[in-house]
Amino acid sequence: MGLKTSKRPFNIAIIGGGIAGLTTALFLHHFCPPGSIEINIYEQAEQYREIGAGINLGVNATKLLHHIGLGDKINAIAGSKDGVFFTLRRWDNSEEITTIYSNDSGKIRQAAVSRAELLQVLLDAIKERKAATLHTKKKCRSVTKTKSAIKITFTDNTTATSSLLIAADGIHSPIRNQYLPHNPPLYSGKIVYRGLLPFSALPTPWPIQSHHVMWIGPNKHLLVYPISHGETQTLNFVACITTPEESLGDLKESWSATCPRAELERDFGDCDGIVQELIRLLPEEVSKWKINDREAAEGWVFEQGRVVLVGDAGHPMVPHQSAGAGQAVEDGFVVGRAMGEFLRREDGKLEEWMGVYERVRMPRANKVQETSRGAGYLYQMQAESMKGMSYDESVPILRDTVQERMKWIWEEELERVFEEERGRLVRKVEVEEGRGGGGCFCM
Repeated sequence: MGLKTSKRPFNIAIIGGGIAGLTTALFLHHFCPPGSIEINIYEQAEQYREIGAGINLGVNATKLLHHIGLGDKINAIAGSKDGVFFTLRRWDNSEEITTIYSNDSGKIRQAAVSRAELLQVLLDAIKERKAATLHTKKKCRSVTKTKSAIKITFTDNTTATSSLLIAADGIHSPIRNQYLPHNPPLYSGKIVYRGLLPFSALPTPWPIQSHHVMWIGPNKHLLVYPISHGETQTLNFVACITTPEESLGDLKESWSATCPRAELERDFGDCDGIVQELIRLLPEEVSKWKINDREAAEGWVFEQGRVVLVGDAGHPMVPHQSAGAGQAVEDGFVVGRAMGEFLRREDGKLEEWMGVYERVRMPRANKVQETSRGAGYLYQMQAESMKGMSYDESVPILRDTVQERMKWIWEEELERVFEEERGRLVRKVEVEEGRGGGGCFCM
């Protein structure tokens, strides 16, 4: 099968220059034939930057980044790992409940990183590889399908066209809202405080076996873990509590929202002394945001395959499983693989190959979305199996449940799943064209 012939490269527009958008661009550049695509990335801000603190990338995501030559750079910015994913502790006295271990000795391993440093690695790779043209101050207002393309209208009243539009513009995506108007945000019942602490300010000696700690309390949980490396190593601080919506005032779902540290001190004032000490080390103003939830979308692919949702635009999820960024990386990988197949083959339609992306990714992302919701209940002793039980009665259930709950996320063989779905489409097309089955089309 030969490369699809065209006088001009296939034009791809990516709306959103965050982690989802940049990783998708890099995977497209890697998997599509040289010279076959032209990518434009449209970012609404004045510069490419990430708001927020740290994120954790599981091995399901880092192995994909290794695949495109970014693994060593990701490892170089990752916080120190000590073979512990998290040690779970009581909120009131830091007594150990259980410890979840991870294999951090290999080259491909988990990476807890600063969002800003990760974005810089991706941005540098885009520029070095000339993978895309970068635009700023371009906020998408709406998209419309013309006879053979997608027209993008920006809020500054300029327009652009593309053969494929990939919406990577996050939880407030106007493109998601345009195609999924009946999927509104729903308050999850929880809010989160976030902050960063330099390692040089931490108590010494550190009183717990690892810096990857999660304190579990009734209706609240708090976690810390190292991000960045060397002199810039920092402790990421996240505190989550169940709060009735009527007490939130005008609090929004925004990482730029802040509050006085006194509110955090009030909500977590019953925690152990080490937690109180960490809270006092935070700035006078801390990040505070409302965690909204959404029902799973009925689809991510629209306009005969010409509009595709990735990352939080497709499957926004609550953060309690630290899996959202990894799911965005998986999206980019599969979109890249699917587009590479589409462009290399004479048969098959764009809609069919974007359908492969949706069928590979949607069941898994939906499950991650659902289990992330469940993790929030579990870590605050609110799981269905704990109903009517005291905190102490719930501890054994927590201990038995947490050990295995992340393995299915980390150990996914995404390439195998893609190959299976690719094979089904190839056989379907062959049958439709009367060529029968058989043959291997591996890359």
